[in-house]
Amino acid sequence: MKSIGGLSSINCCLLRNISHSRVQALAQTDKTFGPIRINPVGIQKLSDGMHNQIFPSTPISVRKTAKQERLIKLSHKYLTDNELLGKQCSANPPITFKLPKLQGKDLDEHFQRLGRYSCSKYLQQVDILRNVGASPPKKPTSKWLFKSGWTRYAPGKAPESVQYPLEDELVFDVEVMYKVSQYPILATCMSPKAWYGWCSPYLTKDSDKIDGHLIPLDVVNREKIIVGHNVSYDRARVLDEYRLDGTKAFYLDTMSLHIAVSGMCSRQRNTWMKYKKKQEQDLTETSLERIRSTIKDGELKQMLDNPVLEKDTPEDVSLVDDPWLKMSSLNSLKHVANLHCGIKMNKDIRDEFSTIDIEDIRRDFQKLMNYCGGDVDATFQVFVKVFPEFRRIIPHDVSFAALRHINQSFLPTTREWNDYIKRCEDKYQESFRKIEEKLKQLCREVVGLKDRADEKPWESDPWLSQLDWMIKQAKLTKSGRPYKSQKLPGYPEWFKKLVLKGEMSLTTRSRIAPLLLRLSWEGKPVFWTDSKGWCFVVDHNEVESFKKKNYLYVDPERILPEEPKLQAELETLFEAKSLFKVPHESGPHSRTTSLMSKPFLRHFERGVLSSEFQVAKDALQLAVANSYWVSSRERIMNQFVIFDDEGVTEIAGKPGCEPMGAIIPQVISMGTITRRAVEKTWLTASNAKETRLGSELKAMVKAPKGYCFVGADVDSEELWIASLMGDSVFKIHGGTALGWMTLEGNKGLGTDLHSKTAKILGISRSQAKIFNYGRIYGAGAEFATTLLKKFNPSLSDSEAVITARKLYASTKGKSNVLKGQRIWYGGSESVVFNRLERIAEQDDPKTPVLSAGITAALQRKNLNSNTFLPSRLNWAIQSSGVDYLHLMLVSVEYLSRIYKIPARLCLTVHDEIRYIAKWEDRYRLGILLQIANLWTRGMFCHQVGIDDVPQGCAFFSSVDFDHVIRKEVNMDCITPSNEKPILHGESLDIYELLKKPEVMEMLNSVEDPDLSNIPVKQTTKPVEELDKNMDSGTRSLYIAMQIATNEKEFKKFKNKYLRNLDVSKSQKFYKKMKKDKETGTKVIDSRFEQLDVDMAIGSMPPMSGLGIGMNEMMEMMNVPFIGYGKQRANRRR
Repeated sequence: MKSIGGLSSINCCLLRNISHSRVQALAQTDKTFGPIRINPVGIQKLSDGMHNQIFPSTPISVRKTAKQERLIKLSHKYLTDNELLGKQCSANPPITFKLPKLQGKDLDEHFQRLGRYSCSKYLQQVDILRNVGASPPKKPTSKWLFKSGWTRYAPGKAPESVQYPLEDELVFDVEVMYKVSQYPILATCMSPKAWYGWCSPYLTKDSDKIDGHLIPLDVVNREKIIVGHNVSYDRARVLDEYRLDGTKAFYLDTMSLHIAVSGMCSRQRNTWMKYKKKQEQDLTETSLERIRSTIKDGELKQMLDNPVLEKDTPEDVSLVDDPWLKMSSLNSLKHVANLHCGIKMNKDIRDEFSTIDIEDIRRDFQKLMNYCGGDVDATFQVFVKVFPEFRRIIPHDVSFAALRHINQSFLPTTREWNDYIKRCEDKYQESFRKIEEKLKQLCREVVGLKDRADEKPWESDPWLSQLDWMIKQAKLTKSGRPYKSQKLPGYPEWFKKLVLKGEMSLTTRSRIAPLLLRLSWEGKPVFWTDSKGWCFVVDHNEVESFKKKNYLYVDPERILPEEPKLQAELETLFEAKSLFKVPHESGPHSRTTSLMSKPFLRHFERGVLSSEFQVAKDALQLAVANSYWVSSRERIMNQFVIFDDEGVTEIAGKPGCEPMGAIIPQVISMGTITRRAVEKTWLTASNAKETRLGSELKAMVKAPKGYCFVGADVDSEELWIASLMGDSVFKIHGGTALGWMTLEGNKGLGTDLHSKTAKILGISRSQAKIFNYGRIYGAGAEFATTLLKKFNPSLSDSEAVITARKLYASTKGKSNVLKGQRIWYGGSESVVFNRLERIAEQDDPKTPVLSAGITAALQRKNLNSNTFLPSRLNWAIQSSGVDYLHLMLVSVEYLSRIYKIPARLCLTVHDEIRYIAKWEDRYRLGILLQIANLWTRGMFCHQVGIDDVPQGCAFFSSVDFDHVIRKEVNMDCITPSNEKPILHGESLDIYELLKKPEVMEMLNSVEDPDLSNIPVKQTTKPVEELDKNMDSGTRSLYIAMQIATNEKEFKKFKNKYLRNLDVSKSQKFYKKMKKDKETGTKVIDSRFEQLDVDMAIGSMPPMSGLGIGMNEMMEMMNVPFIGYGKQRANRRR
């Protein structure tokens, strides 16, 4: 039987999920299991062998300092108060294998060198391009050659044809006739030495097809930096990029640079739009900006550009409340160039590319080439201005190097892609036609009532009476013939509105559909009002019973003035009936405007929403089934897919292989202010679901024969990051309640975070996940109240509020004010939130690991009326999650180099990562992902001051090996559009990977490169800034405040903490005086850093407030204490 780390596979099973005390006993008494390292709260740590390789500068110590002991005692109290200390912990066989040596004394230096190793060549190229500065080569303007392929325009030289741009530093832009084809029609680029223009052979009449012509850049074997705005769009038109083995290009996106430096969050967008609109309205003929734009005289223009003049310009009141408005803009090149460079771009010419006639492009060739060149020029100026700021705010080389990999994303596929689209569209259209025809048949039956107009049968019908039954008979000429152009004479008005150009336009989303389907809520007819949305009608004697069910009553006195068109009808209705609002999932203030949508399916299945027609339920189920395809079909059908059997390019590079296709995802490498990548199709793609048409989309990405996708998901990535910030306070993994639950929480025992939340709220565990992540990202109790009402509509508003407050009191805790700042205490997450808020509230906040800064639009100095704290909290976590991804990408690149395992990144989705490699290399790449994850977790721990990693999260729970991309390798991906299960892949954990002979052979044969010639900087860990003004005793008091279980206990430690700060200030003042040779005496106790000062500065604060509270410290931690008076007596002796 093979062993792992000295343990048999049988013993592997024996060790899992045993109690803390049993683990300790095994570690001490049973040599069979080897040295199991357990931390003071029961979390299993890395084995000795792994620890020494990951943290070579931090030897394993058995003895603990007094400071560590205090923190352990505080942590034990916190966990005990949350009923977690001593609960069952998991223990697994210690893992030990040979790792590549670190390139430095610690992980900080290691990643500094790996980052520079990855991007040094590209940084040199960036410098070359930036140094062009204000004197780039002159643009050809009206002398562009109308010739297919690339033409080079160098100063002082005649234009010459070239196969591709000759330089390695390029600013690049492409234009397409987007209504005709996705292939490029023309392009321009600029290098430090020349301009280039590219024309499609179709444009120059050298080809009769617009498709099939891509742009060569010679980046397969040459390292080049290619700058563009939304550069992934341009990259998709580059010939070299459709090779499975990848290229050496670094596509640098100025849109991403702008978003990272000056982007705004979604909550700021509307405010900015209103500000911009007002700015445009205020731009009068006499405004300074307008005068500047009209001045041509050089000297006068220079005088008017003087910033001093701005001081005399009345400041917009919006900027007083929101200074960030001047620091940000939308992300288009037009707005970005204006913000950073003051360039006013005219983008109207862009509309000429909407033509479907190539002759229009040929006729305006010079103008359109100048337009494209203008975009290149603006992009270059933005790059020169923004890139230095980007490197200042986000300085780590890893953060820069990783962008190359993200912008190299690549999705291989097969001809089944076309079959997939056809299957989905056919199913959608077929189901749509069936429901539509049934609905139209109902409509025909209802409109037939017009023939009984004398009886007016609709007046007694609660649904049909809401329709406009006014019927205008045909107008006749004197000869008795009807006038022409009369629309459906003899038909009611409601029906006329449905008929357009002779065709009935009626779908389940039509406003009239619920009335034709006779939908009822709680057995009561639905009723439409413009101001309240869908309501339902009840008798007066039922009002109280529906109020008890927490439905929102519609007050007649309030709604009548809001409904002038329905006023007469409502007055009649309210004589005998009352109205209640159909509840909306977003809360009572939102209108329900569609009853035939996904959120209402569960109400239909429970009988709350009902109809006498089966077609209603069928329509609702189909609406849900088709919802993914309806929302995504346009994006999916517009994917730019190139197949190698079309003669454009060779993708797989293997003759005889089945035809392969490739998609270049339109990734924005830093698409949000948290620097998360954004891609509107692939990064939002649904996982395959049996009831969702087209949801097998990701499985259409298929590896060519002889290749395999290798990937993994980071377990609870952002939850772990948040909890780690809290654990860093105690310097112990699992030291906080949230940290312990994240690492050791057991779903079966109900000790995990989601189970505890579900118990508090009385909801399912899956629903509790939504609450937990929303809360961690900064959402408040109002968010929880709305969600509760969504999951349980029978809850009253007051009950939902009480339950939500109970959740927040138990988790986030209660709040108080400390030195002008909010502080949380008494909750399982109080320490975590205090830590995160302190990071977010800094003047210049940095992510704790790679020191990435926040966008200017969210810096405190630019915020007044709205602090956007939830957005900044969200940034602190999600931007750290991006650091995690970037560390992973650079680690895998380095490991692939030294182990000689070719691998290409296909896709990253926040906490998922998928590579493609040769089939024979799949397990080797799998272990490289595990090493990269270990290094990354280790770096996070090191940067927050905990030089150890819990073994449970050090490695991916499993690595997936698959021939398609999907969430789990054992998913069949059965959907309405895919009835045949997809062959399963393979998933292996770290133990199973280490059993593979080729893995162990590779691990033992590595030759580590020497990167010691790469210089490293001495850095300060961002978290150290949070505690730099507190000594250990004061810090202990600060922690004791946060873990206090009630207000009395909190206030006791708060008072002592404040007194201690006063003493600390006096101590610093004394030290300064002593340095200045003033008189004074200092006595400091070695344990509690107590202070005795006898100076002429007034009376000292009461000494009972020093350290951790002296007697209180003795009570809390059972530490021997010598009273202050006794110390003085001893010292005098």
